[in-house]
Amino acid sequence: MRKRSLKVSSSQHVDRLSNLPNHIIQHILSFLDAKYAVQTSVLAKGWRNLWTSVHVLHLNSNSFRRLGRFKKFVVAVLNKLNHNSTAGTFIFSYRGRIDDYLKKRVIYFATVHGIDHLVLDMGCKRPPVSQELLSCQTLKTIKLKNATFTTSFGFSKLTTLHLKHCLFSLVSNCFDFSDCLPNLSSLSLLGCDFTRFEVLKISGPQLLNVTIRSMWYSYGGLSKGCKVEISAPKLTFFSYRESHVVDFSVINLPSLQHADVDVFLSYEEENKDIQCLLKFFQGLYNVQSATLSYSTIQALNGVPGLELQQSPFSRLSLKLTHPSDCSFPIPVKVAKYLCNGSPTPDTILVE
Repeated sequence: MRKRSLKVSSSQHVDRLSNLPNHIIQHILSFLDAKYAVQTSVLAKGWRNLWTSVHVLHLNSNSFRRLGRFKKFVVAVLNKLNHNSTAGTFIFSYRGRIDDYLKKRVIYFATVHGIDHLVLDMGCKRPPVSQELLSCQTLKTIKLKNATFTTSFGFSKLTTLHLKHCLFSLVSNCFDFSDCLPNLSSLSLLGCDFTRFEVLKISGPQLLNVTIRSMWYSYGGLSKGCKVEISAPKLTFFSYRESHVVDFSVINLPSLQHADVDVFLSYEEENKDIQCLLKFFQGLYNVQSATLSYSTIQALNGVPGLELQQSPFSRLSLKLTHPSDCSFPIPVKVAKYLCNGSPTPDTILVE
């Protein structure tokens, strides 16, 4: 039996990736961690400096076994990009305790090179945010984790602020986001510490979306007796989840379309919590649709005389979420309270 000779097409050896336009290669490299983007420089002569023109610079200490090597790598990369960076997004993530020198280099790069979108995870010790970053006027988006604010900030162009596990230690009785963020449209506060303040104001003329997670009295959330005011004439989406029923002394959201609520009552001051819970829902009187958790329904069901309370909603489209292993009927008094006394199949959706 004759053996067929296999001819390998020369097209199989063509380097199709290198034949792509440089701007497409740079776009592809922007999805890589900087460690791997830099390694592509050894593929061919034409690749030597392509990584220096990435649009997203991503530096992550988890890509290195030793933090010492990561620090040297960061310094080398930032030195290389010091005069010709084209990155519009800078992502920096650090595990452990970041030292002052490395923090200064990272902040300097972000503020000097006109970065639009900044994502920073400052490690486990929540170091203070430098004044250079707080006064940067080019930033449009900031996502910051594990940091401490000791002074107020003034980002004139900032539209999105996402804070996670951040500490606010300003010397003041009141903090108002609108005072320093006039153009903010999206605000996320996840497990942040505002225990230094007696009043927390979440307001802004351009705010469209507000997300709050893990807000409770004491334990690094709010001080006991702290009042929360939320006022935003253009706000359309409000999410308040995994949180204690706190005292929302002011809720002014005339344009609110959807609310996502997951709250629980404390056992220490249950009577006060019930009053705060009713006041909270009264503040959402004009919302068009809402997603409520199982714990929120339980909290409402525990309100004495709820069936005698007038519903604050004219017509509410309601969606319920519950644990996957637990289905539950909506108590009649809760359904009537939420749906203005006449719940119908098209107003209550169970997920």
